[in-house]
Amino acid sequence: MSTNTMINWKPENVVRQLPWRLDSKAALGFLLILATFSLVGWLYLSQASAVTTTRYHIDKLRLELNQLENQNAALALEIAELENLARIEERARELGLGPTTNVRYLAVPNYPLPLETEQERLDIDESSPPTEFATTQTLLSNSESLIADWWVKTLDDIAAWLAEE
Repeated sequence: MSTNTMINWKPENVVRQLPWRLDSKAALGFLLILATFSLVGWLYLSQASAVTTTRYHIDKLRLELNQLENQNAALALEIAELENLARIEERARELGLGPTTNVRYLAVPNYPLPLETEQERLDIDESSPPTEFATTQTLLSNSESLIADWWVKTLDDIAAWLAEE
C-alpha cells in the first residue's frame, strides 16, 4: 500500500496544510505577550546595567578614597618627621642659628622702675608676715600702672613732637 501524496509548496497551499491556524485574535495575544516579555526583559537589563554602572562608580570612589587616605598618612608621617626636635635643631644650625652665650640688655631711658612706696608697705598687713604672692601681686599692679603712665607720657611726647613739625 503505497500512498502517494503530493505536497504543494506554494505559500497559499502551505498555510492551508498546517495543522493549526492562527487567527487575528490569537496573533494579537501572542504579540502582546511577546511585547510584555520584551518590555520586562528590557527593564531588567536597564536596571542591571544601572546597578553595575553604580557599582563601578562606587568602587572607583572607594579606590580614590583609599589613595587619599594613604596620601594623608604619608603627609602626617612627613609632618611628624619635620616636627622632630632634633631635625629642627639641625636645620637651625645649618641656617647659622644656635644657643646664645652673649646676652645684652638694652637700657631704655625714662623707663619706670617699680618702686615700693611707704603707702604700699602699709597696705600689706603687718600682723601677718608678708607672703611672696602678696608682694608679687603688689609689685605687678604697681609696675603695670607705672608702665601705662610711661606709655601715655611717651605717646604724648611723640604727638607734641609731630605737632611741632
